[in-house]
Amino acid sequence: MHITFEKLLYREDYQIALHQLVTDEGNGHRISLYFRGHTDQTMVIIGDYSCNYFQLSFEADSILLRAPDLYELDEGLEYSSIPLVLFKDSALLTFATAWMGLKRDPSRDWTHYAIRAFEDDIHILSPRPPVFTDLGHKISDYVVKQTLNPPADR
Repeated sequence: MHITFEKLLYREDYQIALHQLVTDEGNGHRISLYFRGHTDQTMVIIGDYSCNYFQLSFEADSILLRAPDLYELDEGLEYSSIPLVLFKDSALLTFATAWMGLKRDPSRDWTHYAIRAFEDDIHILSPRPPVFTDLGHKISDYVVKQTLNPPADR
């Protein structure tokens, strides 16, 4: 199954699992999240390499909060089976504006992205949509380095 950003927003039968979270220090701490996804939760749990592999990259000025950071902030939302939910207004955006110095103005349309991954809820506040990159299927967790000119025997 081919994965798209739109499918993440609407597919209730699609499961994702966070594989890697990377902040790019050289690019102003840009947030990149790598996920495995499949319609069969077992495939996601075991990390089967037939799963879709994709990346969501958020701009450097985005704010990342994981579920443990939000225990006392009641969103008033029930569990959603959709992997990615967008909120233009939420308790988290209100809290960030009041207590975290988030400046909301018309030129920056801040959105709350709630990502439901297997055993991991991730919340990101971002003034711009993430960049979605379909990376196909991840063959292995290891990088195989090859050279065209192997060293000569001594």
